[in-house]
Amino acid sequence: MHQSQLKGFVYSALGNRDDAQDVLQKTNLTLWKKASQYQDDAPFLPWALGVARFEVLGFLRDRNRERDRVVFHTDVVDMLCEIAHTDMELWPDRQQALHRCLESLDDETRFVFALRYADNQSLQQIADKTNKTIDAIKSLMMRSRKSLRKCIDLRLAATESA
Repeated sequence: MHQSQLKGFVYSALGNRDDAQDVLQKTNLTLWKKASQYQDDAPFLPWALGVARFEVLGFLRDRNRERDRVVFHTDVVDMLCEIAHTDMELWPDRQQALHRCLESLDDETRFVFALRYADNQSLQQIADKTNKTIDAIKSLMMRSRKSLRKCIDLRLAATESA
C-alpha cells in the first residue's frame, strides 16, 4: 500500500534507480522482520520511512567502506531523508494530480512514458520502437515533463485554495 512512497523516499535519498531498488528490497525485508515491533495504534508510513532511512544510511556507509571514499556525509543524508520524509506527506495529493494530468496526455506520449518509466527502457529502445530519433524522444519527454509539472502545480494550487 505504501510501496510508492517508500520507493520515492529511497530514490530521493540515493538518486540512483538500481541502488534505490536494492535498498527498497532490504527495507521491505527489515519491515517484515520487525513487524512485531510495529504498534498498531501508530501510523504505518512514518514508521516504515524511519526503517527506510536507516537502510539508506547503512547502504551508504557500506558503499563508502567498499570504495574507501565518502560520497555524502551522513549529516547530509540525514537532511535529505528529513526533506524527503516531509515531502511524503504531500505525496498522495501529488500522485493523484499526476494520474489526472497523465490522462490529459495524448496516447503516443503516454506510450513513451510507459516505456521509459514503467518498462525502464532506454531512450534508444524507445526510439527504435516508435521509429523516432533519440533527440525527438528527448524533446517529447522534456516538453511533456514541463507540461505535467505545470498541470500538477495547478491542480495542487486549486486543491489548496478549495
